[in-house]
Amino acid sequence: MEAADIDDLVDQVAEHLDGFRPMIRSGHPAYLIGPDEARLVVHPLWRQEGRVIVLGVYPDGSGALFPDLRRHQITVTADRGAEHVARKIARRLLPGYLRDLAACRERLRGRTAENIMRADLVETLQILLPGATVNEKQRETVVRWRRGAASGSFAVYGEGASTSIEVRMADRELTERLAYAIHERFS
Repeated sequence: MEAADIDDLVDQVAEHLDGFRPMIRSGHPAYLIGPDEARLVVHPLWRQEGRVIVLGVYPDGSGALFPDLRRHQITVTADRGAEHVARKIARRLLPGYLRDLAACRERLRGRTAENIMRADLVETLQILLPGATVNEKQRETVVRWRRGAASGSFAVYGEGASTSIEVRMADRELTERLAYAIHERFS
Protein backbone atom coordinates (compact mmCIF):
# COMPACT_ATOMS: atom_id res chain seq x y z
CA MET A 1 0.00 0.00 0.00
CA GLU A 2 1.16 3.48 -0.82
CA ALA A 3 1.10 6.39 1.65
CA ALA A 4 -1.90 7.89 -0.17
CA ASP A 5 -3.79 4.59 0.24
CA ILE A 6 -3.05 4.59 3.97
CA ASP A 7 -4.21 8.21 4.25
CA ASP A 8 -7.50 7.33 2.48
CA LEU A 9 -7.95 4.27 4.69
CA VAL A 10 -7.41 6.31 7.87
CA ASP A 11 -9.96 8.90 6.68
CA GLN A 12 -12.51 6.15 6.09
CA VAL A 13 -11.77 4.24 9.30
CA ALA A 14 -12.32 7.43 11.33
CA GLU A 15 -15.89 7.53 10.00
CA HIS A 16 -16.55 4.09 11.55
CA LEU A 17 -14.61 4.49 14.81
CA ASP A 18 -16.56 6.46 17.43
CA GLY A 19 -14.71 9.48 18.82
CA PHE A 20 -11.73 9.23 16.45
CA ARG A 21 -10.66 11.65 13.76
CA PRO A 22 -7.88 11.37 11.17
CA MET A 23 -4.64 13.30 11.43
CA ILE A 24 -2.79 13.24 8.14
CA ARG A 25 0.32 15.31 7.49
CA SER A 26 2.53 15.04 4.46
CA GLY A 27 5.72 13.11 5.21
CA HIS A 28 4.38 11.75 8.53
CA PRO A 29 2.55 8.57 9.48
CA ALA A 30 -1.24 8.66 9.42
CA TYR A 31 -2.91 8.80 12.84
CA LEU A 32 -6.32 8.25 14.30
CA ILE A 33 -6.75 10.71 17.17
CA GLY A 34 -9.26 9.76 19.81
CA PRO A 35 -10.60 10.78 23.17
CA ASP A 36 -8.28 11.26 26.15
CA GLU A 37 -5.18 11.72 23.97
CA ALA A 38 -5.52 8.30 22.33
CA ARG A 39 -3.33 8.08 19.23
CA LEU A 40 -3.31 5.17 16.82
CA VAL A 41 -0.71 5.13 14.08
CA VAL A 42 -1.39 3.15 10.91
CA HIS A 43 1.41 1.76 8.75
CA PRO A 44 1.44 -0.65 5.82
CA LEU A 45 2.95 -4.05 6.53
CA TRP A 46 5.92 -4.41 4.24
CA ARG A 47 5.89 -7.52 2.07
CA GLN A 48 2.29 -8.23 3.09
CA GLU A 49 0.24 -6.45 0.48
CA GLY A 50 -3.19 -5.36 1.69
CA ARG A 51 -2.37 -5.57 5.42
CA VAL A 52 -1.73 -2.74 7.87
CA ILE A 53 -0.39 -2.55 11.38
CA VAL A 54 -2.18 -0.31 13.89
CA LEU A 55 -0.23 0.76 16.98
CA GLY A 56 -1.55 2.43 20.12
CA VAL A 57 0.89 5.22 21.01
CA TYR A 58 1.44 6.62 24.50
CA PRO A 59 1.97 10.36 25.13
CA ASP A 60 5.39 11.62 24.03
CA GLY A 61 8.23 10.33 26.15
CA SER A 62 6.10 7.97 28.24
CA GLY A 63 7.64 4.85 26.77
CA ALA A 64 11.07 5.87 28.05
CA LEU A 65 9.72 6.96 31.44
CA PHE A 66 7.70 3.80 31.95
CA PRO A 67 9.39 0.90 30.15
CA ASP A 68 6.92 -1.54 31.74
CA LEU A 69 4.02 -0.20 29.62
CA ARG A 70 2.60 -2.84 27.32
CA ARG A 71 2.94 -2.40 23.59
CA HIS A 72 -0.45 -2.43 21.85
CA GLN A 73 -0.62 -3.34 18.18
CA ILE A 74 -2.66 -5.40 15.78
CA THR A 75 -2.39 -6.30 12.12
CA VAL A 76 -5.48 -6.12 9.94
CA THR A 77 -6.38 -6.94 6.38
CA ALA A 78 -7.13 -3.54 4.88
CA ASP A 79 -8.46 -5.05 1.65
CA ARG A 80 -11.69 -5.96 3.49
CA GLY A 81 -12.52 -2.26 3.91
CA ALA A 82 -12.48 0.54 6.44
CA GLU A 83 -15.47 -0.74 8.41
CA HIS A 84 -13.72 -4.10 8.92
CA VAL A 85 -10.53 -2.34 10.06
CA ALA A 86 -12.51 -0.13 12.47
CA ARG A 87 -14.29 -3.18 13.98
CA LYS A 88 -10.96 -4.98 14.50
CA ILE A 89 -9.45 -1.90 16.15
CA ALA A 90 -12.46 -1.48 18.44
CA ARG A 91 -12.53 -5.13 19.44
CA ARG A 92 -8.88 -6.18 19.55
CA LEU A 93 -6.82 -3.04 20.21
CA LEU A 94 -8.81 -0.39 22.04
CA PRO A 95 -9.88 -2.20 25.25
CA GLY A 96 -6.34 -2.93 26.46
CA TYR A 97 -4.78 0.17 24.95
CA LEU A 98 -7.29 2.62 26.46
CA ARG A 99 -6.97 0.96 29.88
CA ASP A 100 -3.16 1.20 29.78
CA LEU A 101 -3.30 4.73 28.34
CA ALA A 102 -5.41 5.84 31.32
CA ALA A 103 -2.90 4.25 33.70
CA CYS A 104 -0.05 5.97 31.84
CA ARG A 105 -1.76 9.37 32.12
CA GLU A 106 -2.29 8.81 35.86
CA ARG A 107 1.39 7.99 36.28
CA LEU A 108 2.32 11.11 34.29
CA ARG A 109 0.13 13.25 36.56
CA GLY A 110 1.93 11.75 39.57
CA ARG A 111 5.27 12.56 37.99
CA THR A 112 4.17 16.13 37.33
CA ALA A 113 3.11 16.61 40.96
CA GLU A 114 6.40 15.07 42.08
CA ASN A 115 8.38 17.40 39.82
CA ILE A 116 6.53 20.45 41.18
CA MET A 117 7.27 19.51 44.81
CA ARG A 118 10.94 18.83 44.02
CA ALA A 119 11.22 22.13 42.11
CA ASP A 120 9.79 23.97 45.12
CA LEU A 121 12.53 22.63 47.40
CA VAL A 122 15.21 23.33 44.79
CA GLU A 123 13.96 26.92 44.44
CA THR A 124 14.25 27.37 48.22
CA LEU A 125 17.82 26.03 48.14
CA GLN A 126 18.70 28.43 45.31
CA ILE A 127 17.34 31.36 47.31
CA LEU A 128 19.38 30.31 50.34
CA LEU A 129 22.50 29.63 48.25
CA PRO A 130 22.79 32.34 45.55
CA GLY A 131 25.09 31.28 42.73
CA ALA A 132 24.42 27.57 43.25
CA THR A 133 24.27 25.47 40.10
CA VAL A 134 21.44 23.06 39.36
CA ASN A 135 21.65 19.83 37.37
CA GLU A 136 18.44 18.00 36.52
CA LYS A 137 18.13 14.29 35.89
CA GLN A 138 14.97 12.29 35.42
CA ARG A 139 13.82 12.12 39.06
CA GLU A 140 16.73 13.84 40.75
CA THR A 141 17.98 17.40 41.00
CA VAL A 142 21.46 18.22 42.29
CA VAL A 143 22.18 21.68 43.69
CA ARG A 144 25.93 22.39 44.00
CA TRP A 145 27.26 25.32 46.01
CA ARG A 146 30.59 26.88 47.03
CA ARG A 147 31.37 29.41 49.75
CA GLY A 148 35.08 30.11 50.18
CA ALA A 149 36.86 26.80 50.74
CA ALA A 150 33.63 25.01 51.67
CA SER A 151 31.49 23.40 49.00
CA GLY A 152 28.81 20.81 48.80
CA SER A 153 25.70 19.51 47.18
CA PHE A 154 22.09 18.68 47.84
CA ALA A 155 20.68 15.81 45.78
CA VAL A 156 16.89 16.03 45.87
CA TYR A 157 15.06 12.84 44.87
CA GLY A 158 11.50 12.26 43.72
CA GLU A 159 9.12 14.75 45.29
CA GLY A 160 11.77 16.06 47.68
CA ALA A 161 11.00 13.86 50.68
CA SER A 162 14.42 12.28 50.31
CA THR A 163 17.62 14.31 50.02
CA SER A 164 21.33 13.59 50.22
CA ILE A 165 23.56 16.31 51.61
CA GLU A 166 27.31 16.50 51.14
CA VAL A 167 29.57 19.18 52.59
CA ARG A 168 33.31 19.40 51.91
CA MET A 169 35.94 21.48 53.67
CA ALA A 170 33.52 22.79 56.31
CA ASP A 171 35.07 24.88 59.06
CA ARG A 172 34.23 24.29 62.71
CA GLU A 173 31.36 26.81 62.82
CA LEU A 174 29.58 25.32 59.79
CA THR A 175 30.09 21.81 61.14
CA GLU A 176 28.61 22.78 64.50
CA ARG A 177 25.63 24.52 62.85
CA LEU A 178 24.90 21.46 60.74
CA ALA A 179 25.23 19.17 63.76
CA TYR A 180 22.94 21.45 65.77
CA ALA A 181 20.31 21.47 62.97
CA ILE A 182 20.43 17.67 62.79
CA HIS A 183 20.21 17.40 66.56
CA GLU A 184 17.18 19.70 66.68
CA ARG A 185 15.47 17.88 63.81
CA PHE A 186 15.73 14.46 65.40
CA SER A 187 15.31 15.39 69.09
